[in-house]
Amino acid sequence: YPHEMRALDNGDSLERIDGRPTKDPSFGLDAIWISPEQRTEAIAAGYTVVDASAVIATHLHNLVHQAAHSLFGLDETQALIDNLKESCPQLAQNLTPQPYTLATVTAVCRSLLEERVPVRDFRRIAESLVECTGHDLDQEGLVEAVRQKLGSLIIQTICPVKMPLSAITFDPELEKLLVQSVRSAPGAAWPFDPQLSRRLIECVAEATQPLLLVARSFAIITAPACRAAVARLLRAQLADVPVLSFLEIPETKKIDIIATVGGHEEQRGLPSPETTES
Repeated sequence: YPHEMRALDNGDSLERIDGRPTKDPSFGLDAIWISPEQRTEAIAAGYTVVDASAVIATHLHNLVHQAAHSLFGLDETQALIDNLKESCPQLAQNLTPQPYTLATVTAVCRSLLEERVPVRDFRRIAESLVECTGHDLDQEGLVEAVRQKLGSLIIQTICPVKMPLSAITFDPELEKLLVQSVRSAPGAAWPFDPQLSRRLIECVAEATQPLLLVARSFAIITAPACRAAVARLLRAQLADVPVLSFLEIPETKKIDIIATVGGHEEQRGLPSPETTES
């Protein structure tokens, strides 16, 4: 409604105001369309009020981020390599066409973008790939190696440099179960038992929902061996939740653990390692 304003309810609203009920597409929050004359009243009641143009711009921005990996192709990769040739010719020469084809470099960049990792620091990405030469890594292994080199950049997209990273972790027994599942099915896109997958999504959603409602920045931190598989599992339902491995976090970064998932499997409905293995 171009002549109205959207008032978002972040859960702290002191009172309800009249308006046209809606759901914000960018943040998933309850909202209402109100007339410009109600703006002051809505702000006083605790709503966040934005005009229609800001609603469109924010939604479009999020859609581009979500679809960045689909919009990125061979031509975009070649443009990055051409720019690299001007600033770091030796690095570009050692990157492609040997040992990596243009398609391989593109696939790595698209995998990064799919998890909303920016590729603007292409020099560091190229250096990481060159360092992996001879390690006989598949595409997923290359992506994980690059992510570890980009750790500080990834974290900067989640929280400011001087602030601690709010983190959700898995209980050690649950994490052990996740790692065992990945190692027992090497190369599988979905290595987790269906029951475990379903309950893991439910428990993570329960832990993250209060944080998402107040737009608090955080990340799930898990073991490197299962990071990619956990990220794939959660992406369909919790696309905005970043999943990091321990190796992606710089030693100097402070961590604030705000929740642990799976501390009591019997109470949370997660299968125990013994149950799943049997």
